[in-house]
Amino acid sequence: MPVPPTDPGSAIRVEVLGPVRAWRGDVEIDLGAPRQRAVLAVLASNAGRAVSRTELIDSLWGEHAPASAEGSVHTYIAGLRRALEPDRTHRAPSQVLASAGSGYLLRLPEDQVDLTAFESHLAAMRQTGTDPQSALEHVDSAIALWRGAPLSGIPGPFSELERTRLAELYLSAVEHRATLMLQTGRATDVVAELSRVVHEHPLREKLRGLLMSGLYQCGRQAEALEVYAETRRLLAAELGVEPGPELRQLHEQILANDPVLAGRAPGRAPAPTPAGRVVPAQLPHDINTFTGRETELALLRQHLDNTERGVLIAAIDGIAGIGKTALAVHFAHHIAERFPDGQLYVNLRGFHPNQSPLSSVDALGQLLRGLGVEPHQVPSAAEEQASMYRSLLSGKRILVVLDNAASTDQLRSLLPGSHTCMVLVTSRNRLGGLVARDGAYRITLGVLSAGESRELLVRSVGAERLTGCPDALATLTNRCGHLPLALRIIAANLAARPHMTVNDLADALCHEQDRLDVLASPDDETTAVRAVFSWSYHALKPEAARIFRLLGLHPGPEIGTAAAAALADAPLVATRRLLDGLSSCHLVEAIGRDRYRLHDLLRVYAAERALAEEPPSEQAAANGRLMSWCLHTAAAADRVLMPQNRPVPLEPVLEHCEPLTFGTYHQALAWLEQERVNLVAACLEAGRLGDHETGWKLPTALVYFLELRSYWEDWIATQQVAVNTARALGVPEIEALALRSLGNAYWRRNRYDEALDCFQEGLRITQRLGDQQGTATLLYDIGAASRLGDESLRHLRQALEIFSELGDRRYEGMTLCKLARTHRNRGEVEQAVEHLHKSMDIVHELGDRRCEAFGRLELAKIHFDLGNHTGALDNAGWACEVFRELGDRHGEASALHASGTVLRAIGDLSQARETFLAAATIFTQLGDPRADEIAALLAA
Repeated sequence: MPVPPTDPGSAIRVEVLGPVRAWRGDVEIDLGAPRQRAVLAVLASNAGRAVSRTELIDSLWGEHAPASAEGSVHTYIAGLRRALEPDRTHRAPSQVLASAGSGYLLRLPEDQVDLTAFESHLAAMRQTGTDPQSALEHVDSAIALWRGAPLSGIPGPFSELERTRLAELYLSAVEHRATLMLQTGRATDVVAELSRVVHEHPLREKLRGLLMSGLYQCGRQAEALEVYAETRRLLAAELGVEPGPELRQLHEQILANDPVLAGRAPGRAPAPTPAGRVVPAQLPHDINTFTGRETELALLRQHLDNTERGVLIAAIDGIAGIGKTALAVHFAHHIAERFPDGQLYVNLRGFHPNQSPLSSVDALGQLLRGLGVEPHQVPSAAEEQASMYRSLLSGKRILVVLDNAASTDQLRSLLPGSHTCMVLVTSRNRLGGLVARDGAYRITLGVLSAGESRELLVRSVGAERLTGCPDALATLTNRCGHLPLALRIIAANLAARPHMTVNDLADALCHEQDRLDVLASPDDETTAVRAVFSWSYHALKPEAARIFRLLGLHPGPEIGTAAAAALADAPLVATRRLLDGLSSCHLVEAIGRDRYRLHDLLRVYAAERALAEEPPSEQAAANGRLMSWCLHTAAAADRVLMPQNRPVPLEPVLEHCEPLTFGTYHQALAWLEQERVNLVAACLEAGRLGDHETGWKLPTALVYFLELRSYWEDWIATQQVAVNTARALGVPEIEALALRSLGNAYWRRNRYDEALDCFQEGLRITQRLGDQQGTATLLYDIGAASRLGDESLRHLRQALEIFSELGDRRYEGMTLCKLARTHRNRGEVEQAVEHLHKSMDIVHELGDRRCEAFGRLELAKIHFDLGNHTGALDNAGWACEVFRELGDRHGEASALHASGTVLRAIGDLSQARETFLAAATIFTQLGDPRADEIAALLAA
């Protein structure tokens, strides 16, 4: 019976084809602990049919149901009803999760439960008769609903059986889809998709047969035959059998060049390429004035034509500004037609002055998304990403351009495994390992010849502008050092100033070059272009020139429009206009909406201009405005992330300093992530400049974010600035606060002696000042750091007594949690449980979900010690989900570690290994030594 549009369930969607999740509109619903999610999964898998309580108990526990199982089911149903219908009164019957006899019924339309919709699409596919395109649309819609392993993270016998059933349904749908794609002329897509699926399901003969058909229709007969040979070897080794009759017949057809199998039976036109097919085309635009490099281009073409090699790799190296990227992109465009399956491009950011090189995880994520993988389907582990990447490229003809590589290690996981692909790499380093181990062909670029330099200018500004002045032209190219970057900038200046002659420019350039003392060491790559930069700069209008040089004062690598407006003391709209103007003449690079970046050499020049032309008072004022904007915006983000924190005291906002505001937690978190490098640089710059106001307030505003996201080194660096600033100010209250934060940062990096020194020094200050709150927090830190022994209990009890007297409920709850942990470590379980329940009541009442997650994790460990593995998994799973939602990666890894320990204890070694690996991946990225412990455990 259809649900009326006004029904509470009309806005709810339930997903089980992946992690079990539910949504109300665009807002995800918190479904609670794993077993509560498991109840919803059972009901969703039986949507429209009543499920008895007995069936639910069997689904969740099987033959080992505890005596409290029926009561637990009742509790889970009540929790789901509260989550799904939060506005329902207690006495009103549920419209979404209804009671039905001795069981329950999930009442949602079929398009609001992904599994029901999946099965409906498959049924519609089977009913389309002889219309393959219509059938393909239905199966596409069905497969699009999948988001990973079905019922992921759900415990119990039902989920295990249902996962097997659904996996078979999914593979059947993939096979139907491949069959339909072959019928509609999409053999290339079949090869791309099935290469990965066959790797995951190597014994499924039908998949291998479809892959063979796809390869054959693509004209790759030899590879199709190799798939059969591999299948035969695998079946013999694993099962001791030969391929089935269908696969053997297909093999014979391929050997016989069967025209029907190839899709070109007599009188039949070739299958059309489907409309709307998209292949990656990520190459940056080619430079229409590209000049020279004929020798290098010939060598690259020769390398491409070498068919005796495996994966073709060419590495182009040379100094900054030499034209490595221009050559790679130019060559890539010229050979793109030889790679019909697409071209991928990634800037690996290997030599950015302020940002770290792109990690393999981030680079692989970009490449996979470029290949059409949905973001939520990209694995989190680098090894899994690399495996998926190689599978997707298998057999495809794709060109991959990896720009600005820092090292060979950064590149290894980004190299395809298929000999049909080619990789172009650029780097300032020689990448000897790539040549020696991976067989890369290396080309080192030098500067342009005098003739090539002249030709570049001719092609950029026209021959008529350069005739009759060979000496001046030679002066220009010599002063540019024949560096392509410098020559392009000088050409842009000539093009923008049509009334200037080459003689005028050469005379002025010589004068400027002398004034700036650019005739420095030839090893200094900035000297050849400084004069050229100056002419771009002097061509600007005064207001544009001013904002350009002020950008040189910005300590970070990128800047947003609002920050630039504060720096320049200008309105937002005018600032955006000026930045766009600078971008159009290549003095800044627009890298996104309202976001800009300076080339590292231009940044040096802009800073020089600011120091030379801005009075010290204006430099200080500009820095002050920028720091004020950073501080107010960071404080606003901190208030959204952690409203329980005591806010940082702020001065009134200055004119044109328009700090950002944030409506949601994730907006604030995303901004802090984007600006992290800039904000940390601002802290260090404040310390260098003696800006004491910013020097302690900005690090304080960043503490929660840096701790949440486990940026330990940034946390230490910023808090060292705060400590030094407080001492320079002579304000002991601030010094104690900064020492406490620095101590916690040291503790997270396992620098225990330094941490305790900070805590003790801070404690002496607060006790001398009579600061009860500060004293209690430092007693809490010392007690939490000790973990064992009477000293830990003594410090924590002292802290608890003070917090109780002060009425600080949050720290009271946190301290009770640390007391519980200490008692558990001492084997005093009863005291631990008592303290923990008090803590959980307090933090739950305050709505502090992160503190509650820490409590749940501690409770999981107590359940494990008592042998209650179900309780341990439920609490660790709940904590893991909250940490993941809040972006706390260290907390997430700790919860995964705890879950893996329980799974190992109950003998679920496969799931334990998967969970441990997920934890180890995060711990490795964070530099936590527990990664090594897990690796040793897995190895054993």
